[in-house]
Amino acid sequence: MRDTLLAAGVQSWLLPALLLWPLLAAALVRFLGRDPVDDSYAPDSSGIDARVLTLIALMVEALLGIAAWIMFRSSDANWQLAVDWPWIPDLGARLTLGVDGLSIPMLLMTVVLMPLTLLGSWNNVTVKTPVYGALVLALTSGLVGVFVATDLLLFYVAWELMLVPTYFIVGIWGGVDRTKAVLKYVLMTMVGSLLMLVAMIALWTMGGSTSFSLDHLMTVPLSTTAQLWMFGAFFMAFAVKSGLVPFHSWMPDAQQTAPTLGAVTLGIKVGMYAMLRLAIPLFPLAATHPVVRQVLVVLSVVAIIYGALVAMAQTDFKRLVSYSSISHLGFIMLGCFVLTPASLQGATWITVNHGVTTSALFLLAGMLQDRKGTNVLNAFGGLARVVPLFSIMLTLAMLSTVGLPGTNGFIGEFLVLIGSYSSWPILTIIATSAVILSAIYGLRALQSMLFGPLNAETNGDLRDLSTRELSVMGVFAVTIIWLGLAPHGMLQRIESGTLRMQRGVESTAIPSHTLPPVPSGNSAPRVAATPPSAAR
Repeated sequence: MRDTLLAAGVQSWLLPALLLWPLLAAALVRFLGRDPVDDSYAPDSSGIDARVLTLIALMVEALLGIAAWIMFRSSDANWQLAVDWPWIPDLGARLTLGVDGLSIPMLLMTVVLMPLTLLGSWNNVTVKTPVYGALVLALTSGLVGVFVATDLLLFYVAWELMLVPTYFIVGIWGGVDRTKAVLKYVLMTMVGSLLMLVAMIALWTMGGSTSFSLDHLMTVPLSTTAQLWMFGAFFMAFAVKSGLVPFHSWMPDAQQTAPTLGAVTLGIKVGMYAMLRLAIPLFPLAATHPVVRQVLVVLSVVAIIYGALVAMAQTDFKRLVSYSSISHLGFIMLGCFVLTPASLQGATWITVNHGVTTSALFLLAGMLQDRKGTNVLNAFGGLARVVPLFSIMLTLAMLSTVGLPGTNGFIGEFLVLIGSYSSWPILTIIATSAVILSAIYGLRALQSMLFGPLNAETNGDLRDLSTRELSVMGVFAVTIIWLGLAPHGMLQRIESGTLRMQRGVESTAIPSHTLPPVPSGNSAPRVAATPPSAAR
């Protein structure tokens, strides 16, 4: 298959098509689509159901993403499918695109999730669907741009492009308190983005004002002080976008009130991808500074425990999933700043696979809300006797999010923990306790919703998963089990990107004899890069 695609010359236009097709399709959906009427075609209406057009466009995007995955070579650590087109020559900005082991799994996960989420939440939005479909496609283009841009200015444009559609998707089609939630999200995100823009301009200026190329900017000589300030600005932008403690307050509110697709896209950890792609490689002296690492590793463990504890106290299913995401985000952060091959692989794995698991849970929550009008845990009970297929899918997704061995949720946390223990044993042991806490909130939710007393009057007539919903959730179920039992294919692709990044950071890290000592108890020596076989 790969040879056939190469012979067709796909590599020269595949990434630009992934970036630009959703924008073109957004215009088509906006002007050719129409609203559904009672979920059927109205005899006096012209045009095609906008949801159908949007789904077709997203499926085309998914096929392009799968083609990129097939063409990717795990043995090559350099940029692949690279494209370099002129854009703004006066600024040295170019449309440079490429993928490596860090970005290709995120790209595939995103483009496949989007049509699955739309199909799984088909009746969640049935008004103003041409506008809704156009916004969803524009958001898809922004997400793809973040993963394929190798020009910093192009990355920033894609980063900001994600913000506008999300604002309208949550603000127009969200639930109760949507205005307050989406304003908090936008304001917090914009503050972080402006800080990143200032640091980006400063970096471009210090680099000679000739290029925004990521490869060029990584070679710009910067003092430790300059790197610390710029790293802080980039870190703020990515931490807010991800919902890292203590910048997380917007996320549970936004995900609770957002329509299903909005909750899913807010759960895609683009901020943590950007941390691995930009903040750490661009500013290695800051990322490996012992004080910075100590603070961020401690903050990661705090986020792990805090998110799990607060999830235990939630009475709303969507908020429980959201705080669970905050806890898993702490594992990603821990893996990022421990900076061992295993921990970086684990952080990337969690970033990808938590997107899969969280999306499945938000889809199931959306299906419940469409049927019942609420996600409050106490409103359910005994559902296993009424909706058995739904109950099976919910159990599988929840076991994945608590990290049951044999599911995709186990691999990443295991890699992070074994990669962290040698340098940070005490904090790693504390972080491991979150496995018990996650089992508590996960099993508690299952017990309350599926196996509690059945209120036949209110829940006895709930519909089980339809054929459409079962098909979508079946894809998630296969993915969760397949990646849990056979992770090698994805880990092989991730490995090339993480080792390249880790070796680049280690090669420019401050020599240990020039650094102030790290407080006793958790020393953090720099770890030399190991061969790929040792990272598995």
